[in-house]
Amino acid sequence: MFSFDDHASRVEQFEYTNEQYDLVQQIRRIGRTQIGPAARQTDRDGAFPTVGINALRQAGLTGLCVPKASGGSGAGIYGDTLMLALALMEIASWCSSTSQVFTLHHTGVQLVHAMGNEAQQKYFFQEALDGHLFASFGSEAGPNRFQLDSTLRQTEGSSGYRLTGSKQFATSSTGSKWAFWRSVSGDVEGTQDDRYVMPIVQLSAPGVTITDDWNGIGQRGTGSGHVTADNVWIPNEHLFGKPGSYQECADYFAAQFQINFAAQFVGMAQGAYRDALNYVKERARPWGEHVYATEDPFIQLRVADMATKLASAQQSVIRAARLLQAYMTYPDLRSSVHIAASHAKITATEVSLDVTNSIFQVMGASSATQKYGFDLYYRNARTLTLHDPVDRRREAVGKYELGLAEPVPLPGKAR
Repeated sequence: MFSFDDHASRVEQFEYTNEQYDLVQQIRRIGRTQIGPAARQTDRDGAFPTVGINALRQAGLTGLCVPKASGGSGAGIYGDTLMLALALMEIASWCSSTSQVFTLHHTGVQLVHAMGNEAQQKYFFQEALDGHLFASFGSEAGPNRFQLDSTLRQTEGSSGYRLTGSKQFATSSTGSKWAFWRSVSGDVEGTQDDRYVMPIVQLSAPGVTITDDWNGIGQRGTGSGHVTADNVWIPNEHLFGKPGSYQECADYFAAQFQINFAAQFVGMAQGAYRDALNYVKERARPWGEHVYATEDPFIQLRVADMATKLASAQQSVIRAARLLQAYMTYPDLRSSVHIAASHAKITATEVSLDVTNSIFQVMGASSATQKYGFDLYYRNARTLTLHDPVDRRREAVGKYELGLAEPVPLPGKAR
């Protein structure tokens, strides 16, 4: 019988480049044999997804967004933007905790590419190739989530800086070696954008405290607890760019923030759908006079609805990623990119929540037992889709369509 993965693989041969296709196939094999089998244990334990990350590390995929000239695969900024989105989508279909950690890692690697000087890029690209993880901390606990209170101040003699501040929802803090700590300069006057600085912190440094207190209903293996920096020493070479220079690449990362999460939402729904198809074919009992559950027309209709919604959501992500890559050459696409990213986020959010819920209607009551753990997909989708309220994306699209405002990419600045 032709499987879901067989069908997807055949179509992907025509939709993707050879490199993209080979990457997706590689991750699919790793997902089937290593990432997927460990996902439910990761969820039960609320533990960092070590099995999945190690499998990706051993496959050399921590260097996915390192430029080809530096030994990586050339995905992400200044390279193949779609390749990263496809990787995240596939990983999320097997374990979305692993994909979220992987997302933040490659945000960090891309920040090195976008903002690092030659020496910084050489050193930190090698760190990624060697399998060391990066994180990117933005969210703070104050009443205004976009106000950065983490402060970086230069020391006497200008030999380095001292960082003080705290972050919440610090994804991958328990498993990463490095973290970009989004901060403001205490030595510069002006707006937050003028003072915005990007130091990279070694999380084992004196003064850094990691509190693994994340207890969400989903995404339980992401290590998204609290971190604090108490007068942490930051050498000069660990500050990327100058105060305010992040604004030169802020649009790219703001749009990619939406696209990467949308890709994961679609992936979670794909994983749920794949499991549901297998269950219906192998275990589900038919209603009425049907010999097999697959013969039930009501099941067929619901499966058709889910498949159609998934195809639409996937294509919205692919389109947005391709436009983002084109934007690097054609800056006049700025508004189109942010609207496409919002379209993808809106569609993927709705589809992920719908599909991860609807699978139970086709599988039947027995599928809702703890024995199978299919609730994992819905809990993960419900949790991860709360990153940046989707209604903010609807507002941006609505205002844009009515000619009231340009899309404003605030979330990428704060995350």
